[in-house]
Amino acid sequence: MAPDELEQKAERAVRRGELLVALEHFEAYLAQQPDDERIRARMESVRTLLQPSELVSRRRTEPEEPQTGAPPQSDAEVGELHAGTGRFAEAAEAYERAVAGDPQNDLLRERLEELRSLANPIGKADLDAGEKLEPVPAANSGPKGPGRSARAHAASFAPLPPARPLPREPEALLEELLQRVRTGRR
Repeated sequence: MAPDELEQKAERAVRRGELLVALEHFEAYLAQQPDDERIRARMESVRTLLQPSELVSRRRTEPEEPQTGAPPQSDAEVGELHAGTGRFAEAAEAYERAVAGDPQNDLLRERLEELRSLANPIGKADLDAGEKLEPVPAANSGPKGPGRSARAHAASFAPLPPARPLPREPEALLEELLQRVRTGRR
């Protein structure tokens, strides 16, 4: 697989939250392009998102201490920083710069469209079309008997009526089971 495809798959996996899959794609990319420091830095940033228990079974190929001369952040990374804080318009602007720098990158164009839709929602929410809820009675309105949760609890743990034993013959067994299904019995 081409390095660009591996990078796009890795970034999609990061967006879906599949960080271990993303790391595998980044490692495959680095196997083909071992001198790409930008991908190495991105891989390290994804690795920091993992929980220690997720790394137990993985062999670490990078040194534990972070590199001091980290490369500058790309426009896409700046866009993700803005998107992570809810500033979708600024994120879209950063992704526009990233797409201008690499117009053939489908992943950048897809993310730009997502951010544009988040930055400019089509319309306001129609609150009148929502489900109407019944008003909650006041807490001091007096006792009315067992509430819904008490009835649900009683129904959940009510003993089942004793069932007839199932017949041994296959045809009779099938007839009995079908009858129980029709009547809703167990």
